[in-house]
Amino acid sequence: MEKSQAKQTSAWRILLFARNGAELLLLRSPSGIRLPELHIPEWQRIVPTLNAEAKRLWSLDTVCLFPFDVPHSEGTAGNSKYYVMEVRKPEELARVAPDFMLLSALTEASFAERRDYLAVQQGMGVEGACFPRDCQGPFSAFGAFDEISAWVAHQLHRFGLCWNGTFRQLQAGSSFALVEFQTNRGAVWFKAVGEPNRREFPATMTLAARFPKHMPEVLAVREDWNAWLAKEVKGEDLFSSSDSSSWCRTAASLVELQIASVEHASQLLASGTRDARCSRLLNIVVPFFSTIESLMEAQIKPTPRRLAAEEIKTIERRVTSALLELERAAVPDTLNHFDLNPGNAMIADGSCRFLDWAEAAIGNPFFSMEYLEQHFLRAFPGQEQARMEFRKSYLDLWRSLLPEATLERVLELIPLIAAYAFAATVLPWDDPHLDENPALAGFLRGLARRMHRECQRLTLRAA
Repeated sequence: MEKSQAKQTSAWRILLFARNGAELLLLRSPSGIRLPELHIPEWQRIVPTLNAEAKRLWSLDTVCLFPFDVPHSEGTAGNSKYYVMEVRKPEELARVAPDFMLLSALTEASFAERRDYLAVQQGMGVEGACFPRDCQGPFSAFGAFDEISAWVAHQLHRFGLCWNGTFRQLQAGSSFALVEFQTNRGAVWFKAVGEPNRREFPATMTLAARFPKHMPEVLAVREDWNAWLAKEVKGEDLFSSSDSSSWCRTAASLVELQIASVEHASQLLASGTRDARCSRLLNIVVPFFSTIESLMEAQIKPTPRRLAAEEIKTIERRVTSALLELERAAVPDTLNHFDLNPGNAMIADGSCRFLDWAEAAIGNPFFSMEYLEQHFLRAFPGQEQARMEFRKSYLDLWRSLLPEATLERVLELIPLIAAYAFAATVLPWDDPHLDENPALAGFLRGLARRMHRECQRLTLRAA
């Protein structure tokens, strides 16, 4: 019997430092020193859950700095996951571990496992310890959270706001951060982005300047961090709404934003939004499906069924034909949100603001509608009348700009092309090390099977 999601956990070994790295929490065992290991539910956010677990176990207020992996010993597959954390009040670590030893006195022989010794060296950035490249950034140093919070407090002062000392850390990395700060008048959000999402910073700044009605209000910017401070958006997200009318308002706001973006498409592309225009998607059809064919050949498990080479060629031809047809339809390229899940749409006062534009793209506007509609179908299964109302909310404005026959044909083709556009635009399908990422390979195979089903649907409809 499979474990439920709630019971599945992941193990993180913790490097919990205090006093700018001078103190580290270590556990003694009969076989040697060990780093503490926290087990958290796999389906919860890692950073706030680690902080909560440290609070539960040791009554310590902590912040996360960055994660990294350490390979298992030779002959053992996989890596161990580590997170560097820091105690907010340095003096409290002595309460948990009163007997200290000098870090300089630690040797490999002191540890029960060699990987913990290597992790301590890497986590401290010891010279010659192969400090991970993806752990180098503006927030990789001890005291990084203090620097962030000081900057936030200074910016808030300009708006007559005051941080009350309460915060919620949702993401943490050497060059990435997402923190909610509570003020005397509501919450604000600090967000900083690094690779592979550096494009989110310039794209968000452009969107906030051009379309303030549909975006969170940006209060301050820190360019050297790729960071910004924004007011919390009031209202409720679609996850919290059981009323289909909220989804209809979201669809109406989406099309309003998209039509307003038509004249800014070139500027948005220059600012870092992804290129999902038909011309670009056509140029990569052949190499994309060549990759899919290789992934299918490499599949080891018998289920789900591997698509045959000829089936993949059929999808390739059908996608090419559909893209050419969409080009001829002359639907204007607009702004798209390729991560338009219910948590990224906030409803208030009859309108909608959209969050998290890391996957902003320019292309056929019906891509975003298709992604949102798939979430709608999961939220309201079997409610065909509600689905028609949802579609109408989006299509009404387009009906004043495009012929009805064009809209009907686009709606037929878009489920196939939207799946391809997402895979070819957002996912690193051309990564030369794709075979080292089985989860991504499996996801791409799953999207190919979906495209295969959509091809079959179009064939049956045509017949």
